[in-house]
Amino acid sequence: MFWVLFCLYWGGVTSEAAREAVRFRQGQLERGILLSDQVLIAEALANGTDPNARLHLTPAQLRAAGFGNVRFVHYFTEETKATPLIIAAALGKAAICSELIQHGANRFQMSAWGWIAAQYAAKFGYPELARSLFDSDPLAARYRIEIGIALQTIILYRDGLPLVSGKISTGRPGYDTPPGQYLVTDKERTRKSSLYKVSMPYFLRLSFSEYGIHQGYNPGRPASHGCIRVGKEAVAKAIFEQTPIGTLVTID
Repeated sequence: MFWVLFCLYWGGVTSEAAREAVRFRQGQLERGILLSDQVLIAEALANGTDPNARLHLTPAQLRAAGFGNVRFVHYFTEETKATPLIIAAALGKAAICSELIQHGANRFQMSAWGWIAAQYAAKFGYPELARSLFDSDPLAARYRIEIGIALQTIILYRDGLPLVSGKISTGRPGYDTPPGQYLVTDKERTRKSSLYKVSMPYFLRLSFSEYGIHQGYNPGRPASHGCIRVGKEAVAKAIFEQTPIGTLVTID
């Protein structure tokens, strides 16, 4: 009887010690990501930390990690399924993301919002990192799209040379097309707006958002609800057909 009790006691002690070791290593990984400390991250991963374990970050940690970024705090304050890769992607830490993936991080594990790491990278303004985190076309690195709001123009480049160009209509006042860096994350030959009930053929979605490039009415001035309308069907079709998923897009 004594031996049985001793074994139960000792087993409980060792189990608790093992759980404490796991918590310690996980804490190492969390601190390493929030502090961008790759030494801590490498040590935690080398000691068997699960790169897909969910993080539980305090509001203070979130504010510090996001450097006061209200969007970062908003998206993660009540997040219950964020993984190290998702946090690193939202912070734009490409080297850390690569390290996590090498140790088995799942690129397609979803957060409570239903988003994967690539979506966070895209939404937080890191399109090149986002491109590396989802199934983009390897040819996308040879292409880019430049959209000029002032001139109302769109140009598709391949290997630095203009391939297709045309006139566009961007968002009218109050629905301004947001400037910035994006990437093409989806293509739909035929699409209809669920909000405005209008056809949007040759649709190229930008950074998993509601905005995109598509054929549409162009009155020669900004007139859309935020999307980029390409007036001529031939131009819209050519851009749609020749733009690979993962192509970087600059709007300025």
